[in-house]
Amino acid sequence: MTHPTYLWALLGLLVPLAIHLWSKKEAKTIKIGSVQLLDESNSRQSSSIQLNEWLLLLLRMLILALVLLLMAGPQWRIQHNKKQITYLVEPSLANYSSLMGLLDSLSESSQVLLLKQGFPEWEQDFELPSEPMVPQYWQLVQRMDSLASDSIVVFTRAYVEGVKSMRPKTRKKIHWVVMESDTLFEKPLLAYQREKDMELVSLQGNGQTTYFKKQTLSDGFSHAGDSLKLEVDGNMQTVPLVDLDTVHVNIMADTEFETDRQYLEASFRALSKFLDRKIQVQSVDADVENEVGLNIWLRKKKWEPKPGKWLVFKEDILSNTLIKESGQSNVYWLTSTLNTENTTQKHFTEQLLRLLDLDAAVTPLVTQYDQRQMDVAELKPNYVGEPKKKERTTLLDVSQWVFWILVIFMVVERVTAYVKRQ
Repeated sequence: MTHPTYLWALLGLLVPLAIHLWSKKEAKTIKIGSVQLLDESNSRQSSSIQLNEWLLLLLRMLILALVLLLMAGPQWRIQHNKKQITYLVEPSLANYSSLMGLLDSLSESSQVLLLKQGFPEWEQDFELPSEPMVPQYWQLVQRMDSLASDSIVVFTRAYVEGVKSMRPKTRKKIHWVVMESDTLFEKPLLAYQREKDMELVSLQGNGQTTYFKKQTLSDGFSHAGDSLKLEVDGNMQTVPLVDLDTVHVNIMADTEFETDRQYLEASFRALSKFLDRKIQVQSVDADVENEVGLNIWLRKKKWEPKPGKWLVFKEDILSNTLIKESGQSNVYWLTSTLNTENTTQKHFTEQLLRLLDLDAAVTPLVTQYDQRQMDVAELKPNYVGEPKKKERTTLLDVSQWVFWILVIFMVVERVTAYVKRQ
């Protein structure tokens, strides 16, 4: 069992049994006339009802027990061959000719599986998915206990995106083989619609680094609605087309913050020129109600929570940055008044750029196509040493079988209840 503590809940099966027995208390005796001709019929009917009640009670207790067993993560001990080596191959490596030659040279008895949920068997005619999913490596390590061998060789791309949560522990001897790729890849992510031209944003990199590439498109593309089609390496690809709307910034400042307002406006002008994007800054007297890119509060009056993204003046002499998170969603503190020294030394303009989050449309795409690889030493799980004799037994996950048995019992219980009118 992966979670044996759930088995304590099996004691709860005594509750419906106790209720059933307690409800069988002695009935009141009422004297009536002769019922000699009804005695035999009533007796048979009463026995039938009691039998049905016990059958349904048993079925329902079994259903509850199977649910608890499923939550406990049932496992079955199977015998394994310590000398056998199991090979796991990440699905996206199916087109690696060097790896295919190695797999073809293995003996027929060698076990070759795919590095994905359930560890299906490797097939020669395996078809690559159009958008390969990155396996969750450390979660799969915890499932490797079900493999019938102590030695496991994993051929993987070792993407950084596939490593999450804490480093797992294992008693299996896992050898990771990282298939490094020195070739530079390029993946178009999206295009920006500017006033006079189109700008294509692509993701470039290899196993060690990933960066953006921006280029102005003059020909070789067509667009319709919110998508753009272009030819990449002889293939037509479609990417989202995003309109670059003007970024609006509202500043609410008292007269004593006039210098700070000027520094803010100068910073936004620099960002607008650097990004080649319109940023409109306006000073407003009253609290704004419309949704804008950023609202800035430079007043002595206490700021009350409002919708939108806010940069609120709140002095903090201990802060080493001019802008810091407040702990509230979309609310940030400006920790000091602005001057020439701190705006340059503390890179105030760069902090404003991160605050505006102008790459919100690109960020999820970068996460999806990030192809940076990990070093083998960082990828390895914690090996906890040679297992004891009892622990050497391979545990096979039988949750799926228990689930289908549970479904069968539920169907039988419903059919029985319907037929017997219970």
